[in-house]
Amino acid sequence: MINLIKYIPVLLITIIFSDNRGWTHPETGWQVVSGQNMCIFTNYNSYIDNDIAEFNQNDAIGVFYNNQCIGWAYIQESITIIPTIGNDGQNPQYPSNGDIVDFFIYDDSKNQILEAYSLNDLPNWQVNTMPNISQLISCSYNLPINSLGQCIESCNYDVNQNNNVDILDILEIINQNILCNDCNESDCGDINNDNLINVQDITIILDIILNY
Repeated sequence: MINLIKYIPVLLITIIFSDNRGWTHPETGWQVVSGQNMCIFTNYNSYIDNDIAEFNQNDAIGVFYNNQCIGWAYIQESITIIPTIGNDGQNPQYPSNGDIVDFFIYDDSKNQILEAYSLNDLPNWQVNTMPNISQLISCSYNLPINSLGQCIESCNYDVNQNNNVDILDILEIINQNILCNDCNESDCGDINNDNLINVQDITIILDIILNY
């Protein structure tokens, strides 16, 4: 936990020189209502699909509590500072001291919102503090991550293992049992690792074919 007072000069400089485009993120619609109590999260590294996220003017980190956006910021090259709002008595839907919050990353290149996980830092909200979330891990299509923070991809989406991701992989999923009651790591058709082989896996493969 970082004491907020110590970092006031850094915060002021960031506010003055950062790209401030208001409290509504235009691509996602994330919107924050102003309040009195504030907690400011910091993040140094964000990862998407096992690679560090590139600085992009529209990529953003959003912080949520009970599905309510409490703050967001555009990802910066060095450190991203994310002001968040808490419950000041007027906003009971916002977090109070000790409440756990959730992080999401907006990937502009794919126009998708991804769940983001912190492996080493507990993302709890505390008023007038500056907690550091050193690393945020996210995976396309919200695939699961392992204990090392790596995205678990089912055979790199190559279902039939012919070194190409194409319509033949969709046909292979269809040719499999469609509903798989005993899936394991060798079942390449279970793209999203939910222990089912179904239309959701087909949708992911189709999206990859159309966009890559």
